[in-house]
Amino acid sequence: MALSLAGIVGAAIGLYLGWIDYKLMAGYVRAGVRKRKPGQAAPIADWLERNTDLVLKVLFVIAMLGFPVIGYLAGASLAG
Repeated sequence: MALSLAGIVGAAIGLYLGWIDYKLMAGYVRAGVRKRKPGQAAPIADWLERNTDLVLKVLFVIAMLGFPVIGYLAGASLAG
């Protein structure tokens, strides 16, 4: 299997965009957990508060693997 240069460039761009996406989404998650008032106990909000680190790790893996793969496929398909 030969790697195309355009695919590698697309993967690098996808990695950068994935990192930006992770930083934005992690900020939203952290702000949402901090902003929640103690009286607003919803089951999902409680779970998110307890497992914020797990959610951020899953978000990181998805962003750092998914975006480069999509970028590689897009770059390789544009090259020919």
